[in-house]
Amino acid sequence: MNAMRLTGTAPSLRYRSAIETAHPWRDPGHVVVETCVEDIEGVRVSARAGADRAELCDNLAAGGTTPSIGAVEASAPFGLRIMIRPRGGSFVFDADEVRAMMADVRRIAALARQMSEFTRPQRVGGPKQALPPAVDLGFVMGALTDEHAIDRGLLRLLVDFAEGAPVTFSKAVDVTRDPIEAYGDLGGLGVDYVLTSGGATTALDGAEVLSGMVAAGRGSTGPKVIAAGSVRPETVRQVVEASGVREVHMRCSMPGATWREPQRTEEAQVRRAVEAARTLDPH
Repeated sequence: MNAMRLTGTAPSLRYRSAIETAHPWRDPGHVVVETCVEDIEGVRVSARAGADRAELCDNLAAGGTTPSIGAVEASAPFGLRIMIRPRGGSFVFDADEVRAMMADVRRIAALARQMSEFTRPQRVGGPKQALPPAVDLGFVMGALTDEHAIDRGLLRLLVDFAEGAPVTFSKAVDVTRDPIEAYGDLGGLGVDYVLTSGGATTALDGAEVLSGMVAAGRGSTGPKVIAAGSVRPETVRQVVEASGVREVHMRCSMPGATWREPQRTEEAQVRRAVEAARTLDPH
């Protein structure tokens, strides 16, 4: 199987409309803080500090790769988004890498399904509203063609293997030939969120483009925009107010750590980010 041959040829087997994916528990009524961590400790720290969820990766020094399935299981049931990326570097993948990505999504989705059998939420009365999933687990993925466009065929396949779990398109969108055009392509592919700095070095620098994406996504099937790119607790307010996003994504690594060292998460930073986010109007 060649990733390039998949482009534009693979129909979605389980296309999900915006109505089908509108889950009330994914709209908490406040500006969402998502951390980016590379170990189980980072997930636990994020949960204690009040973050809404964590993106779990391995090897953040390479921009994040797929963590072990053992790390995924040990990190649940806190809200998780699992990076699916077989290596660092470009987002153009060969046939072997595509098979690895498909296998990782399939096995992690099966793990979430298995874990849910033992941790089903219980209805205790009141109106019959939809219950949240027992294990809030989703995926982060990105795939491009040699022409720096979204690899639509491969993305469709990966979304299908996710079995309805929320899917975030990674910051691969920022290295496409046109991030706004790429954002428009994602709406019909079953993608729920997109991590982006608007193609700029930082989310604050790209706030104007982020604002355009947010506007384009209103009233459509476009994915929710998550500001990502050097967002700090001290800049959360600026980023949200300048761009109109309602979700932010950030690393909160221990001060003084170099990029070559393990990226341990500092709880105080996460708390400051959460406190800043909770003071903002989410609408």
